[in-house]
Amino acid sequence: MPNADTLTIGSLEDRRAAVLRAAALLQSAMDSDEDHEFEMLTEAIAEFDIRQEALAPVEIPPAFMPFIREVARQRAANQRS
Repeated sequence: MPNADTLTIGSLEDRRAAVLRAAALLQSAMDSDEDHEFEMLTEAIAEFDIRQEALAPVEIPPAFMPFIREVARQRAANQRS
């Protein structure tokens, strides 16, 4: 059974949310529960960063770049509308 005091970050979106939450905790006066949450968040962020650094970089063939740019443009256009 997993430890209830363990926090795992599995994606860049999770990491971003954890960083934002940790920043919010820093801006407020923390009680002991929030202090513990801050410690868990920073530990999980560090572990995620270590795992990401251990991964080999992914090389994207130049032929895929126009496709990737088009998808990014479409997503940006959809977010604006």
